[in-house]
Amino acid sequence: MTTDTAYAHTSQQRRARIVYRTIAKTRPPVGLLAAELAALACFALATAGFIGLRAWLYLPN
Repeated sequence: MTTDTAYAHTSQQRRARIVYRTIAKTRPPVGLLAAELAALACFALATAGFIGLRAWLYLPN
C-alpha cells in the first residue's frame, strides 16, 4: 500500500474484494457442504455394498 493515496486499499485490492464477494454470493457454502455430504454418502454406501457382497459370497452354501 502506498502512502500517497487517499484510499485505504489499492484498486487491485478493491477489485479482488468485489470478485470474491460475487463468488461467495453465487456459491453458498451450505449448498456446497450438502453436495460434499451427498458425495460422501454415495461413497460410503458403495463401500458398504462392496464389503457386504464380499461377505455374502464367502458364506458357505
